[in-house]
Amino acid sequence: MKCPRCGGRTRARTIKSLKVDRCPGCGGSWCGPGELRLLKDREKAGDYRWIDVDLWRERERFRAGRQEGLACPKDRQRMTTVRYGTSRVRVDICARCGGIWLDQSEYEKILRYLEKRVNTETLREYLHDVRDEFVEIFTGRESIPSEIVDFLKVLHLLELRFIVQHKNIGAALQTASRGVPGA
Repeated sequence: MKCPRCGGRTRARTIKSLKVDRCPGCGGSWCGPGELRLLKDREKAGDYRWIDVDLWRERERFRAGRQEGLACPKDRQRMTTVRYGTSRVRVDICARCGGIWLDQSEYEKILRYLEKRVNTETLREYLHDVRDEFVEIFTGRESIPSEIVDFLKVLHLLELRFIVQHKNIGAALQTASRGVPGA
C-alpha cells in the first residue's frame, strides 16, 4: 500500500493481534474499517472499550478540519481530516471505504485522550454512561455479547469511581461484601 503522507510503501504489522499497515518512512498507520475501534478495545484491560467514537455518527459533533489532500491508500479517494471525538487529535478518514490514517504518534495521543476521559468522568457522567451502555445492548452497532462486555466495563469503572470519591462508604461496602458468601 502506498503511504498517503510520504509516498513510501507501508508494511503489514501485527499490533494486539490485528494487522495494521505502517509506513516505515513517516511512522503513519492505516486502519481499515473498524480496526481502530478494535485496537482501542484491546488497550489497558479493555478500560476504553465502552467509549464508542464513531467519526461519522454524531453529526452535531462532527468537525472537519482543513483538507490536506491526502489520498486514501486503499481507494485513492481524498480523505477528510476530522477530530477524534471531543479530543484535539486529528485523523484522516475515507468516506468511501471507512478507513483511517493515523500520523505518527496519533494513536498514542488517542490513548492519552481516552485515559483522561476514564480518569476524569464524574459519578453522574458514569451513571449516564451506564444507562447509555444498557440501551446499546439492544440498539448498539456491535454484537450483543460485545455490548454486554461494554456495559459491564463501564459498570466496573462506575464502581471504582464511587470507591474513590466516597472512600468511607466504599470501604464499608467492600468489607460487607467480603462477609457475604459468593460475593
